[in-house]
Amino acid sequence: MWVKHFFIPLFICWCAIYATSESEAQSGGPRPGDVYKEFALHNVGDKAWRVTSPQAENPGAKKYLPNPIWEITVDDLDGAVRAEIMMDRWGGHLDTINPQIRVNNSAWISIHPPVMSDGRNLPEDYYFQDNPVVPIPLELLKVGRNVFEGTCGHKKPGGWGQWGLYSLLLRVYYDPSLKPHAVGRIISPRCGDVITENPLILVDVVPDQVDRVDLFAWYEGYDENGDGRFRDWHGGWFKPYRDEPAEWQGHVGTMREEPFRMVWNTRYVPDQPPGEIRLIARIRHRSGVWSVTEEVSQLTLQRQGESVALYRTRNFPPDFGVRTGQRRTCVIPLPNNYNPENVVEASLHYRTWHGWDKHHAPYLLNDYSRPHEGKNHHYHYHIHLIPPEVLRAGENHFTIFSETDHHMLEILWPGPALIIRERQQHAKADHIGGW
Repeated sequence: MWVKHFFIPLFICWCAIYATSESEAQSGGPRPGDVYKEFALHNVGDKAWRVTSPQAENPGAKKYLPNPIWEITVDDLDGAVRAEIMMDRWGGHLDTINPQIRVNNSAWISIHPPVMSDGRNLPEDYYFQDNPVVPIPLELLKVGRNVFEGTCGHKKPGGWGQWGLYSLLLRVYYDPSLKPHAVGRIISPRCGDVITENPLILVDVVPDQVDRVDLFAWYEGYDENGDGRFRDWHGGWFKPYRDEPAEWQGHVGTMREEPFRMVWNTRYVPDQPPGEIRLIARIRHRSGVWSVTEEVSQLTLQRQGESVALYRTRNFPPDFGVRTGQRRTCVIPLPNNYNPENVVEASLHYRTWHGWDKHHAPYLLNDYSRPHEGKNHHYHYHIHLIPPEVLRAGENHFTIFSETDHHMLEILWPGPALIIRERQQHAKADHIGGW
């Protein structure tokens, strides 16, 4: 066990010193060796989370103006070196442009969109829910009350531009040598190890110093947080229900008490090239200060007698939502040698906004009908089990239909995707794709 807890450099993995890739630098967030605090805001009700274009002329839009003022209290800036915010963001109405945020009445800061396939379409053409991370100049913050505001525009003058901020997380990073923090490391697996299905992850910390450990994995798989990156640190930070706090989902897992060990459920992790998996832990000291371990890298996942592959929507169309008699279809291709008799399990990754079955007809996957199981005017991510026999080699058609004149069913970027687990090793990692 670790004996010293403060002002100690984190353990450096023997096989690789961390290097930030371009995509990781763009996505932001904590990195190995970082020490930081989090200050959270979770909006409730029907108005506080909505950000509306001040030029909107629709009477329905005007009832949400002026835009809300959000407040976060910061208790400590001593030794601070940088800051950022992460959001649980609903992309909003189509044709909403220039989403921005500002701090303490400073200049507006643009919020970047999800990564689109190759620039064929603009983000305002798609429905999405994501976790953008935006750097905040440290000099804009102050100890005590800090106010945040949002704004946006619309492609059409006077149009109803609107996006949603359900939750906001302000991270303030500190000089590790000046901020007491817990120190720990992942002791199993080790860099370069071969891991089997559902491996046991062990984290070495001083238990009486720590009240939470979050584990994250880097691999190529479904894009849970909607940022358009499939090869990434996996996990999304979203509100499970409208008036509840946002929480992590889709990551390896969270531990709140000793022993700090857990089984990583790799059921939906596609096969990866050798050495391409990484693990990292974020550790919270009981004082509220977080620290980040060095990553465990060059991990290889080996399965016995089974193979898992991810098949993404091909050319996911813009404006993929329906109401008032509309019908939309997209295509998920499977290999020409697909054979349902070889399939152990088939499942569908599915992200919606207002995927409420009371308003919308079940979706169709080829001829198979299934309820959406989404929420009323809210985000939802679910993995649906699909009978293997309803799928076919080649094109599989995913279709949505709705007759409601209320809010439409929105299928969120980057669209649905299939996970196929087979008994034999012919669904290779290069099947991960679709663009």
